[in-house]
Amino acid sequence: MNIPFDIKVSLRPGTVYYFEHRELTSSEPHYFVVLNSDPLSQQVLLMSVFTSKVDKQLRRIRRAGHAEGTLVKILPSDYAELSVESCVNCNKVFSKPLVELISQWPNIRKKPSDLSRGILDKILEGVELSTAVAEDEKALIRVANT
Repeated sequence: MNIPFDIKVSLRPGTVYYFEHRELTSSEPHYFVVLNSDPLSQQVLLMSVFTSKVDKQLRRIRRAGHAEGTLVKILPSDYAELSVESCVNCNKVFSKPLVELISQWPNIRKKPSDLSRGILDKILEGVELSTAVAEDEKALIRVANT
């Protein structure tokens, strides 16, 4: 597969992309963080989405009986690209084949800074804690981040 140079140099753990995703109810673009550490060789991106609806997500995980550790709050002081407190619901992981990222690249914006390793580790821990994320997805993240 011919991977464009700008994707090769930007794709790593904690990379944040901004784009629309068909699985979200909102047609607005969202921030997505790459979870796996070797997505170029795995050919599949595993990502979590940021949302500013922190209270709604907290109610959602409580109602579903998920551990509160599966919700990771991110403040603007944690990630300068944010203007308001946001969170990642670690009970939902989005898979995007690398080939799809390449085909959609003109509509995807890479954010200038990556998520810090500390916040990324909290998200990975939340995904591991989640009972809603498939074991095969967790296995990819485990393999990628050991």
